[in-house]
Amino acid sequence: MEVVGNTPVKIRNPLPLVYKFFTCIIVGMIAMGESAGRARAASELSRMGYHEEAKALMLQKDKNDV
Repeated sequence: MEVVGNTPVKIRNPLPLVYKFFTCIIVGMIAMGESAGRARAASELSRMGYHEEAKALMLQKDKNDV
């Protein structure tokens, strides 16, 4: 009787998985940097008194209208 849980899984070429993993990490770091930059810009706009512009900047997350 064979136990299904003990069946070995063979990965023939792990390099595509490694490349995909590091690509996801880099994309996540870029997204985090963009978010931090957007927050910093909104903070400066608010500090200068441009409250409506700061609000619009933070609310237009995925729009490419710059």
